[in-house]
Amino acid sequence: MAVELYAGEIANWDLNDSMAKEIERALALLMGPLPSEPQKAVDDRRKLFIAIANGVINHLRDNQEAFVITYNLGGVGTDTTTPDIQVRDGI
Repeated sequence: MAVELYAGEIANWDLNDSMAKEIERALALLMGPLPSEPQKAVDDRRKLFIAIANGVINHLRDNQEAFVITYNLGGVGTDTTTPDIQVRDGI
């Protein structure tokens, strides 16, 4: 089964493996611990990450032909293909 790109959701933030959660992790690595209070501010920040992730994933899905993968056929030549980007619904 193919891996699906997933933007994320506030409702199951701690349980999901999403692009938005990875954006939050990357920001924390860059800036240090992120504020955890008040909860509304945390949720608003996470909603921003989800929106960014949705935009990136939608752009990748809608422009799959921009990615060309070339691979060696073991001395017989090369071939190319484009990926089939799978997206899990989240919003």
